[in-house]
Amino acid sequence: MKSIETKRFILLPVELTDAENIYRILSNEKVIENLNMDIHKTIEDTTNLINKYLDGLNKKTMFPYKIIDKVTGEFIGVYLNKIDLYDDDCFEFTIYLSEEYWGRGIYSEVLPYMINQAFEVIKTGNYRGFVMEKNIASRKVLEKSNMKLEKVFSVPGINEPIYSFLITKEEWCQLNK
Repeated sequence: MKSIETKRFILLPVELTDAENIYRILSNEKVIENLNMDIHKTIEDTTNLINKYLDGLNKKTMFPYKIIDKVTGEFIGVYLNKIDLYDDDCFEFTIYLSEEYWGRGIYSEVLPYMINQAFEVIKTGNYRGFVMEKNIASRKVLEKSNMKLEKVFSVPGINEPIYSFLITKEEWCQLNK
C-alpha cells in the first residue's frame, strides 16, 4: 500500500505499532456509539483488530490507513476500505477519529481520496458507506461527496435505522473529469 497525501494529512498503512493510538480511540464510548463494534476494553482487543486488518490486507479485502496530521505528526484516526460482505464488486469504508478532532473537516477531506483509492487502485465498481440515523454530520459528508442514499434498513442489535450511501465508479469518473 502506498501512502496517500491530502492537503493536511498523510495516510499511511496501519501497523501493529499503532495499537496504543487505536486503543485510545476505540476505548472511547463516544467514538464507539457511532460504529458497529464493541468498545475496546484491553490493548489485546486492539491488537486482534489490527491483526484482522493485516490479514485482510494480505488477502486484498481490507486496506487500513492511519490518518496523521502533517504538521504535528499526531495520530488522528483510522480509515479502512474493505470489501462489502454482500457485494463482490463493492468496497465499503469505516472511519474513526479521535474525539478531540471531530468537527474539523477531516472526514470531508479524506473521503474523496479514499473513494479514489477504491476505484483507481483496488479497482472496485461501487463504493458504499453506512451511517447510523443519528449521525447526521456523517450523512452530510457522504451527500457532499456525491454519494446517493441507496436504502435505509435495520440491523439486529442496533436500535436505530442504518443509512446506506453508494457511488458507482462511473458516477465518480463523471464527477472527476
